[in-house]
Order: sequence, then structure tokens, then C-alpha cells
Amino acid sequence: MAATSSAKPQILLISLDLQPWFDDMYSSLIDQLHDKATIQRARKGHSAIRRLSDDPPKAVLVTDAAITTKRYANVWDALLAYVRDGGIAVCMGLFSSFVPPLKIKPFFQKTGLPWEAGSYHRTTVVLDKDNVPVDAVDFLAESYSQKAVFLKNVDNSVAWYRQNGDSVIESSVFPPTHVEDISEVPIALANVGEGKLGYIGDVNTEEPSNAAILAMCGLHG
Repeated sequence: MAATSSAKPQILLISLDLQPWFDDMYSSLIDQLHDKATIQRARKGHSAIRRLSDDPPKAVLVTDAAITTKRYANVWDALLAYVRDGGIAVCMGLFSSFVPPLKIKPFFQKTGLPWEAGSYHRTTVVLDKDNVPVDAVDFLAESYSQKAVFLKNVDNSVAWYRQNGDSVIESSVFPPTHVEDISEVPIALANVGEGKLGYIGDVNTEEPSNAAILAMCGLHG
């Protein structure tokens, strides 16, 4: 059916290892997505592949780490083809919490990106306004505290949020200590072919992270 000017954009959630508590944990984000888009969810590999090819969505959210396993290598291939052809995909949700650190490098290596697992801690990160869409700057938080799995080897030009010289590891148990490697990044969006691939390292569903996900999908208007 042909799209109309009033039709909502389609967002596909690839949830190959959907946890029963996911929708509750991410209820705020899901509600915001429903307001701005039509959501589809693929819980099986063949379903994800079919939806990517038959009716490509505006953006894809990869909500868990199952796509990094050999079982779903064909889904990763299909998603990469979609991205390289101009699509947007964002690894978010439970992806950073559940992916084994040693799998991160080979997973992203297939895209041509040198990203690999970095530190896991809470700190205050700052928006890099030069790297986000101009019309999304006011939509995104200038800075906020998040607990995240950070990435190493992320080019400065694709980091949406970054640490700086004032960043300290925030803990309710131990005194603050300075972050050892402030080049590590928790949120990034990089060009892959004609499309874009994003990463959200936040493990606690902070609202500013939800805003970043919406902006990566072009839903910040």
C-alpha cells in the first residue's frame, strides 16, 4: 500500500531474545515510539529478514544481543544489507548488557567499524553538538549521568555523547575516581555504506538515552 503524507513511519524492533520484562523496563521509550511511529516487532530470524527486504522500515532497533550469535548470522547479514542501502539501525536496549565483550569487536568489524568493548561504569557524559543533527540539538540533553558499556576506537566525528577531563566514575559505594580513558564513547552513530549504524551503551534506560534513540531514528520532530 502506498504511503501517504499522514502515515506514521515504520520502526522495526528486532527482538530475537525478548525478555518478559523488556516492555516494562522500556515502557517510556515504547510509548514515545508509538506516539511517533508504527512499531513492528520481529522475534524470529526469518520474520526479521522478510520485513527488512519486503517493506524496509524507516529505522531498526536491535533490542538484544542475539544477533551477535552464529544462529542469527543471516539476520545480521540482512540488516547490514539494509543499512548499506540507506537504512538506519541502532543497537540498544539489552544489547550492551548481554553481549559478551569479546564479541563486540568482530560484530562491528563486519561493518568496517573498529569499535570494541571498553569500560563499564557510571559517569556524566556531554553532548557533542557538532555530531548530531542541527534540529536535534535542543531535543537532546546537554549532559547527564549514565551507566553504560563504553566503546573504544570510536572516531571523534561520530560520538554523540562523550566523556571529558572532568568525568569521574560515579559510585554510591566508592569515592569518585577520574576516568582512565576519556576517549571511550557510550553513544555513537556512524555511516555504514549509504546508511547509519548506532550504538547505545546505556544499561539503565535513562530518558536522555531514549531521546538519543528517537533522534537517531529521525523521530525528534
